Amino acid sequence: MKKNTFYIICGFIAIALVLLFILSINLSNPFIIAGAIVVAGILFFICRHKVTDVIMDERQMFIGMKTAAATIKTAIILFLTLNIAIVVYVFSGPLGFHNFRMERPVLPEFPQGAMESVSFFPVPPDTIPISQLGMFAIGEIILFIVILFVYVGFRYYYSRKYGGEEEDEE
Repeated sequence: MKKNTFYIICGFIAIALVLLFILSINLSNPFIIAGAIVVAGILFFICRHKVTDVIMDERQMFIGMKTAAATIKTAIILFLTLNIAIVVYVFSGPLGFHNFRMERPVLPEFPQGAMESVSFFPVPPDTIPISQLGMFAIGEIILFIVILFVYVGFRYYYSRKYGGEEEDEE
C-alpha cells in the first residue's frame, strides 16, 4: 500500500470515529466509542505495517520524539491545572463532604435510630449538580483540542529547528 492510501484510510477511520462518538452520545452508551477506539488503533497499526513507502526517516523520527516529549510535558501541566481547578470548583459547592441526615423509611429489619447520622459521607446523588459535571467534560474536550494545537506548534518549531521540512536529495 502506498503512503497516500494509508493517509486516506486514516481519514476514513477518523470520520468513522466521529460518527461513532455522536452515536455513543445519542445512545448514552460509552462502550461504543471505547470499543471503536480500540478497533481503530488496531486497524491503524495493521495498515501502517502494510505501507511500502518510507513514512519516516531518522530525522523525522527524532523530530517526532522531541515533539512528543515536549507535548507530554505541557499536557501534564495543563491537565493538572484544569483538573485541580475543577475539583476546587466542584467541592466548594454542594458536592463537598458534609454531615447529613440520611432519610429512609422505617423498616422492621433496622431498629429506629440505627445509622441515622453518618458523618464524612458524600451528599446523596439527588443533590449533585449534573450541569457542573457536564462542564468538566466540556473542559476536558477543550483542553484536548488545545493540546492538539500545542503538538502542531511544537512539531512546527522542531521541524524548523532541525530542518525536517526539507526533502533529502540522497
